[in-house]
Amino acid sequence: MININCDIGERGADHPVDLQLMTLIQIANVACGGHAGDRESVAAFRKLADRNGVKVAAHLSYPDRENFGRKSMEISPENLQAALDNQYRLMQDVKTVKFHGALYNDSCVNDQLALTLIEWLLRKGITEVITPFDSLLATGCQKNHIPVMAEAFAERRYAWSAETGRLSLVNRKYDYASIHDCDEAVRHAVDIIKNRQVNATFENDAGEPRWKIVPIQAETICIHSDSVIALELAQKLAAAFNMSIT
Repeated sequence: MININCDIGERGADHPVDLQLMTLIQIANVACGGHAGDRESVAAFRKLADRNGVKVAAHLSYPDRENFGRKSMEISPENLQAALDNQYRLMQDVKTVKFHGALYNDSCVNDQLALTLIEWLLRKGITEVITPFDSLLATGCQKNHIPVMAEAFAERRYAWSAETGRLSLVNRKYDYASIHDCDEAVRHAVDIIKNRQVNATFENDAGEPRWKIVPIQAETICIHSDSVIALELAQKLAAAFNMSIT
């Protein structure tokens, strides 16, 4: 079964698009206050999740509301773990975690950060982490017997590194980082799930951007609730997966 997950609860407890998304998704990654969200919004979205049979995950980030958690931070392991402790208090009975934004991206490529996060996950008894299949965090979790749900993004484009052989999300500083056409995003997501491939950008020897087909694995597809196409995309993905994915 293909799950649609959504980073949500980042715009208050009653955003109209978020409320509708909660009827279309299978997993809600609920912001816990690090980049967005608060006690009221967490409670509201957990109530909606119960009503709609939606699984919840604690969506944790660098403690950086000013930048919506989308900038890397220089922070000691001790201070980062303390910040995660503070966020997790809002959802401490939930044992599925997805990291957000820059913390999510950094954990894919930074060995020390991945180790810091794994130490925290083990201490909290986390039993599932949503992260890219080939990330350093995924590798470390598997070594420590923490199950991983491999994730890909429906409306974000990917970059491929010849140096590491790994995929990453295209940095948001580039205007092509996000997919704004809903039908294109659906094709992108279905290609990932059905064909286990993605059209990723890379730089040739002259530093020019090029594109190539790269293998990818995913058990769940993520939609960002703040994407302008989020609601239409959730509706079309639900239909596409029901009709096309076996």
